[in-house]
Amino acid sequence: MNDESELVLVMLSYIMESQSTVLKYRQLCWNVLQYKRKTNLRILKLLLSRQSHIRLQNPIDTIIKDYVDSDFHSHFRMMRQTFFKLVQICLKECNLTKKYSGGNQPLSVEKKILITLWYLAKEGSMGSVAEVFNVARSTVKCVTRDVILELCKLSPKFIAWPSKEDALILAKDFQSRSDFPDVIGAIDGSHFCIKAPLDQQDCYTDRKLNKSIIMQAICTSNFLFTNVNIGYPGRLHDARVFSNSDVFKKIETEGPKSLFYGKYHLLGDLAYTNTSWLITPFKDYGNLTIRHRKFNTKLSKTRVAIENTFGLLKGRWRRLLFIDTNNIKMASIIILATCVLHNFCLLNDDFLDTFIRDENDMVNTHQRVETSRVEIRTGEEKRRDLLNLLIQ
Repeated sequence: MNDESELVLVMLSYIMESQSTVLKYRQLCWNVLQYKRKTNLRILKLLLSRQSHIRLQNPIDTIIKDYVDSDFHSHFRMMRQTFFKLVQICLKECNLTKKYSGGNQPLSVEKKILITLWYLAKEGSMGSVAEVFNVARSTVKCVTRDVILELCKLSPKFIAWPSKEDALILAKDFQSRSDFPDVIGAIDGSHFCIKAPLDQQDCYTDRKLNKSIIMQAICTSNFLFTNVNIGYPGRLHDARVFSNSDVFKKIETEGPKSLFYGKYHLLGDLAYTNTSWLITPFKDYGNLTIRHRKFNTKLSKTRVAIENTFGLLKGRWRRLLFIDTNNIKMASIIILATCVLHNFCLLNDDFLDTFIRDENDMVNTHQRVETSRVEIRTGEEKRRDLLNLLIQ
């Protein structure tokens, strides 16, 4: 058998398997046969060198139904009944189904979601996920991307700013925990380690010399996100991130009453400027009184909700410990998708006690958001009133 005939047989055997990595060589192989080019041996060696991948004899989708609940929760980071609720929402509101157009049968929505949950829950490579689910690595990449994008589209449904009626409930919840009145959220930023773009290494180098992006978030006392802003370079200060957030921009254009209803406020650390709608601790210049210190302690104990929320998020979805990509947009949507899943699980009473202490941020008070003197003075008056109310 000559080289050209053997090449045809090899090509046919692989094309029948519908392997996209081989199909792209069809035109080149056709040219070899048509014009007797001397590259046929090189192409033949390339095709013959293609490795065959060993598949598991018992793919995981055939045994998931036999998982005990604790194992299912451990691997997929949510209870089985929560998973089925997620599947129903995705079937109803997401575009994850594909029509059969020949070749291999498309994956079910259930399997796509399982693959994505496994990927987000663990720190392993896409190749390791592919082996577990008996699919190609390229399939894992496509599936996780599609599911993550669809989850992000659900963010307005699961991550929403409280209405005036909801604000009253949130304030009561915060006050029942720490006596601090009229609080509807705690705010802070957290860093997520990534591979920085090669041409922007300095921009994404944070204060601990890690390459990271920042998520600024606001949460309730029950650890639910009510607002997130993701994707800022790790080098930026929290105050700078806040000044670019949608919350701050709405306050600037529509006034604080549009979000805080003339009464409520957030709690933040010293990275933020104290205002009537964002209360921060008193600065310690060495002259704080005992009352001031007690106030700061009470505020910190209330504000710790946001640190705990970040810890729960990263504890449940360990992919967030290091997002192995230098595509900032992709890293950002991965984080947003996990925030959606985080809220979805908590809203379905699906709790996970795995907690990772969020220690990758440090308070830096050298930068401030530009705030009017009137707003600063109003904020000082409100903080003083809170001091007199809370600390006798």
